[in-house]
Amino acid sequence: MSGLSVEDLGILCPSSAVGERWQELTRTNPASGFMQSLHWAEAKRRQGLTTFHLGLFEDGNLIGGAIFYSSGGRSGAGIVVAPEGPVLPWHNQRIASQGLGLLIEAVRERSQALGVMTMRIEPRLAPPVPPVLREFSRAPLDLVPRDTLYVDLCDDESVQLGRMKEKGRYNIKLAQKHGVVISEHSSPASLNKFYDILTEAGERDAFAVEPQEFFEQMLPVLMQNGMAKILLAEHGDDTLGALLLITHGARATYLYGGISNDKRNLMGGYLLQWRAMQLAKQAGCTTYDFYGYAPFRAPELAYSRFSQFKSQFGGNAIRWIGAQDYFFLDNVADAFVKVVNESDAGMRARKEGVYA
Repeated sequence: MSGLSVEDLGILCPSSAVGERWQELTRTNPASGFMQSLHWAEAKRRQGLTTFHLGLFEDGNLIGGAIFYSSGGRSGAGIVVAPEGPVLPWHNQRIASQGLGLLIEAVRERSQALGVMTMRIEPRLAPPVPPVLREFSRAPLDLVPRDTLYVDLCDDESVQLGRMKEKGRYNIKLAQKHGVVISEHSSPASLNKFYDILTEAGERDAFAVEPQEFFEQMLPVLMQNGMAKILLAEHGDDTLGALLLITHGARATYLYGGISNDKRNLMGGYLLQWRAMQLAKQAGCTTYDFYGYAPFRAPELAYSRFSQFKSQFGGNAIRWIGAQDYFFLDNVADAFVKVVNESDAGMRARKEGVYA
């Protein structure tokens, strides 16, 4: 393990030398992404999460690490998570294994103070689970969709359109023919229109929508740093659809969005996605991530209702290994004892109340 070390990086300034290096790692590592970026971490802190940032160094050079997120009120049984992390050279099994071991020990040292017993990671790695994760177990909940759809943005637009299904191409042209226009917004001033559409879509299609405060805390950080845009599909005075586009490194992500109940025959949602792909390519992205896809569209699967629409744009179905959990066994035992003691104390208090 000579030459490798872990340091607590604190809250890095993105414009510092170490901050710029970290951002570069998250942009260029295919198993990582925007959820390990410094700007996303700042947005999560504004939403009330706690973060801590561990850097992995090789002979003094930052080569990886992880930003971990946690919430309050953990009482010994909590969890820290690293979505799209840790950032490691996964192609190098030796360094990845040694580096992951050092990160585990660093989190273990902090686990009692943090009140956690589980470390959850979620790198974008294709199955099978690599040997380096043999001490981890499959987590019950994924933070990033395990199944998604990637659209390749490298080719000319004519080639991209050719890879779409006929219905997808037709509906893009239909929206254009009927005068649907897409407006781009890099200011949170567009949030109200976006949120109205998202809420309407959530009520119609029965999916949960984050409170508006969630976006009010997140968007100023991401938009100010060029990571986020809101796109609106409009026809006259009507807003037909809305989309939140995230760009980071070579990957663009369709993170949130929906269409309204009005003028659905104008197919504004198709033109909205096509424009998002065009903007992603202009930003230097080579992949468009639909962020959730049910390839077999079974009714019980998440995203199944929307996957038929997403499939019209072509692309490749992708599956990751999903979230993986590492348990700090001493903490698990302590948490169990604490729960038992609290339960016994509660029973005694109730009995004393009965016989008082």
